[in-house]
Amino acid sequence: MPVSAIVGHARCHGGCAGLLVMALLLPQAHAAQSIWPPRATAQAAMIDDYHSLTCNQQPPAPYTGSLRLQSKYDQRDASKSTLRASPDADSERIGKQVKQFIGGLIYAGKRFQRAKKPQEANLALACQDQWLERWAQADALLDPDASASGMAARKWALAAMAGAVLLTQAAADGKRPLSPAQQRWFTRLGEQVIDEYDPRRHATTVYFNNHDYWAAWAVAAAGMLVGRDDFIQWADGNLRRGLAQAVRHDDYAYLPLEVARGKLAANYSQYALVPLVLLSESARANGLAWTEADQHTLDQLVSFAARSVLAPDTLAELQGRDQADVAPYKLAWLIPFLARQPQHRLARQLYDSEQGEVDNYSQVGGPLKPAYPNLP
Repeated sequence: MPVSAIVGHARCHGGCAGLLVMALLLPQAHAAQSIWPPRATAQAAMIDDYHSLTCNQQPPAPYTGSLRLQSKYDQRDASKSTLRASPDADSERIGKQVKQFIGGLIYAGKRFQRAKKPQEANLALACQDQWLERWAQADALLDPDASASGMAARKWALAAMAGAVLLTQAAADGKRPLSPAQQRWFTRLGEQVIDEYDPRRHATTVYFNNHDYWAAWAVAAAGMLVGRDDFIQWADGNLRRGLAQAVRHDDYAYLPLEVARGKLAANYSQYALVPLVLLSESARANGLAWTEADQHTLDQLVSFAARSVLAPDTLAELQGRDQADVAPYKLAWLIPFLARQPQHRLARQLYDSEQGEVDNYSQVGGPLKPAYPNLP
């Protein structure tokens, strides 16, 4: 309860001073902290009244319908590594509409960070703000009627949108606040993802896997945007369960449900690491426990993921299964990880093998490197 409420509800005279002291000693809730803090940039110094500008590109129509989407994978394949022969037309249409919106938010963020003139910087902020406002006012992506694939699409969209805004806010030195409608929208999206994914934490009939790690990062990112510490704490629970799933083998550890993806084992090992690494940063930024044992587990998961790309034949878990190529952007986890753990030999080797070109993953909201200017 706020201090004012405690004092205001007390029927007392001389005792009020004592109540005030007690109230000040009570634990105070702290607002969720972004893993990408505000920083002074050339573009931040250019910010003026961008609300007075009109974006020269219109967003796609807000998607407010059902999210009963179908998976892109053939569900008859136990490893879920075979694409459907005939993709569902409605699912593809909806996916394209949402991706176009997310792409616009990310593009605006990039335009802002690359701006050379105040007009360019402010117009980029205006576009991101006006696109967000349009979808927020329409309550887009909030229809509770959703299949498992639709729930997945919702949480992936939230991760990408929240990430794009957080990265822009950081580069804008905190001068790009959310409007009340945007605040409310991101809050409701975070609550919806929790409602849909919380039952999976307790169910014995579902695989707790990369979907749950990404749901956790989506909720954490939303929490950082809207100052919801309870979002951060909920997400941290999924991080802890993810780390507990690691199977240790000598000098590495792997996530068995990701390795079970057959020819996509290397891909999904990287895919799962993206939210796990970001959630480890969230734990630190928000004062949650992060022990040496936690870091050791993460380091071991990184060793497996790196070897699954660099030398898959050296991993017993992958022998006999040729691995599909891993797109460089799926290695975006290397950026925050190496900024924290520059001495990790295999992570550095993997990063160097791609000449450091492992950035620009849309699902995290766009390029991460600008947020890590001291990356060695």
